[in-house]
Amino acid sequence: MAVWVALWGGLLLWSARQRGEKPSREGLTLLGVALAFALTFALWDAPGEFQFLNGLALLLALVLGAAVWRHAGLATTATGRMTGMVFTGGLRLIYGPFALLERFPWGRLRGAKSGRATPWLTGLLLTLPVLLVFGGLLAGADSGFADLISGLWRWNPEDLIQSSFSVLLWVAFACGLAYPALMALSPTLLGTATDTPEERGGRLGLIETGMPLLALGALFLVFLFTQLPYFLSGVTLPDGFTFAEYVRRGFSELLWVAFLTLGLLLAAYGLTRPEVRAQTTYRLLNLAVLLPLALVLVSAANRWRLYTLAYGLSEIRVLGAALLVWLVLALAWLGVCLWRGTLRRFAYPALLAGFGTLLIATLINPGALIARVNVGRELAAVTNVTRSTPQQADVWKLISLGADAVPTVVANLDKLSRICPNTERECNNSRAYVVQRLKVEYGAARDLRVWNLSQERARRAVLGLRE
Repeated sequence: MAVWVALWGGLLLWSARQRGEKPSREGLTLLGVALAFALTFALWDAPGEFQFLNGLALLLALVLGAAVWRHAGLATTATGRMTGMVFTGGLRLIYGPFALLERFPWGRLRGAKSGRATPWLTGLLLTLPVLLVFGGLLAGADSGFADLISGLWRWNPEDLIQSSFSVLLWVAFACGLAYPALMALSPTLLGTATDTPEERGGRLGLIETGMPLLALGALFLVFLFTQLPYFLSGVTLPDGFTFAEYVRRGFSELLWVAFLTLGLLLAAYGLTRPEVRAQTTYRLLNLAVLLPLALVLVSAANRWRLYTLAYGLSEIRVLGAALLVWLVLALAWLGVCLWRGTLRRFAYPALLAGFGTLLIATLINPGALIARVNVGRELAAVTNVTRSTPQQADVWKLISLGADAVPTVVANLDKLSRICPNTERECNNSRAYVVQRLKVEYGAARDLRVWNLSQERARRAVLGLRE
């Protein structure tokens, strides 16, 4: 993946140099972000949720980077226009390869003065069928010659067709991504830079916009008032709730509240008249929503703390923490932009903050971190006010975290509780069975096309195991 992204970026840089042009700063930044996400696939075997989000972020960075490769100004692009860029980039992924085929200068390949390479290419094309036909006949006449030929080249039509199809798909995908950058197309088909609600303004006045914002701020204050006893106590729960019910349900819903509030404030700004936006009263209304929302996010962070205190770490909890950090950063930057009246500067930094948060969450190696924390809690027999019995780390759940967790599992295999993953039938959960599963999964060397450093470390750790 990293090699593919590097080659794709090199193609764009070479094309820009041939034309004597300089790529935009935003385009280069997003290309660097895409390369960083591609490297995560070569270095870590992250849990599935992280791999999906990293792949999505990689694609988003490539699409936006290609869209603005020859167009500066993404740093001051409104949120609506940036959304249009993503939508347009998705469409161009589909028809871009065909458009490039149509515009390719095929006539230059057929020119009379095409250079000295033409006779060599023609000779090669004429030589190949001769060798194939006569080589096949001679191989049929003598088994020794057939073994020699098969050792040089193992002919497998099915693999050849599959590999050719895969190469064509990757080439088409690369062409679709590069199409807007090579052709210097407009970043979006959905209007101009000023044809967005953020720029032209809406029709609502202070009363129409202010009433829902003020009501939302008051709603947040009432919610915080009901949460006050749990803030002060630190670990006390509402009556009738377990930690799982209180924390898991509450945390996700509070994150949704923060995310929807961000969208609501963006929509309110776009629907409000420009002269109203400039008023201090309108800015104070935004603060009346954001300030209590900050305390709501503190409540969400407290619930996350309680959940990890009781149950340790998991993929969802690490992702939830990363999302919470990004929401805090995005909402803080949104508040600054709304107060200054420069909302068009919000989207690009918020996007980079999202990329950075996800990259950092991947850099901390979540699979290894979760394994170390949960195994450490079991070995230390951790008990606290949230749980009266020590936690047991399930070896199968640890293995499912990916190759990054394998060294921790191997180092503590004799001490871990091995719980059967399927309660409907008898399960062999002996040490030998676990070792066998690990060797099947990680014992063999991987294909270089899907190789990564974590898989290699896991393979070395597993090869040293004895059943």
